[in-house]
Amino acid sequence: MPKAPSKARKQETVDPVTGELRIHRVDPAARDYYENGEKAKRPVRGTKWFFGSGRGDGYWTRVILTFAHVAGGEYEDEAAIAVRQFSQVKTVLPDCMGVIYDGALRGVHRDALARRGLLVINKQHGSVNPVFYERVKPCRSGHELWCDQGRIAESIRIDDGTRVLQPVPITRLEPRIGVTKSRWYHLLKIPCRHGDHEYRVPVGITTRAEDRALRDAETGRRIPSDHERGFHRAEHLQQIPQETLSRQLVYPYRSGSESVHSQFDLSLWNRRMIAYGVDRQKVFVLGFALSQNATSHQVFLEGRTSAHELRKAA
Repeated sequence: MPKAPSKARKQETVDPVTGELRIHRVDPAARDYYENGEKAKRPVRGTKWFFGSGRGDGYWTRVILTFAHVAGGEYEDEAAIAVRQFSQVKTVLPDCMGVIYDGALRGVHRDALARRGLLVINKQHGSVNPVFYERVKPCRSGHELWCDQGRIAESIRIDDGTRVLQPVPITRLEPRIGVTKSRWYHLLKIPCRHGDHEYRVPVGITTRAEDRALRDAETGRRIPSDHERGFHRAEHLQQIPQETLSRQLVYPYRSGSESVHSQFDLSLWNRRMIAYGVDRQKVFVLGFALSQNATSHQVFLEGRTSAHELRKAA
């Protein structure tokens, strides 16, 4: 994050020795932010910007799709802006599949993006503890299911008599993409000595009363929504859980996205903003995004020309 163009916080200060009145130029866009996550917070004063980008596997293939100013210093402010910007990207690019982000996104943010038909891959927040989900009895023994590490786990008793949460295998992530709202399900295979059981669990979205009402297959009674029973499903059940191979293959791209912020900081003198106020700074950030995209576009054209020449030579 770039530092403020000046360290001044007040327009007027008084020299404690001479009593002289000093006039300073204060950046109205500067705020106090925190970097390095919630555990190792490091205070920084400057102007924070959100960048949404996509990239290929090659060098200089990143394209900045959207950016926005983060006015507040809390993680919730950044996450709310991220949801709004990603939703706009999905409108313009309907084939956009998903989002990779850090722990700033909580269940309420994943819910909003999942409803738009987007996959959300991010860290499970450290404060989320295992919670009981339900007990199912597809056989004589029954199975006690919990939410743990963003997925369904079964409470089983091991040899020493203690209980542990064993992740239930996920055979498929099933999306049901709608025009106004999408839904997501995990198709599970619950291991059992009587034979494995297939089970479907909604994930990613915390249902509300106005959503489609579900009814019990046996009694026909209406099943209360997640909001009505106080269960934050999007917080506890992720579309791509943290401890899965799919997440481990994709999530490393998150660290690569930090290169945008690094390039932005390095483009500034002494890593400080060179303009005062959000409006002037926004013009500079727009110029930075256009230059980055122009460079990526030129690298793409050169690569395509080289590949075409190789095919002609062959």
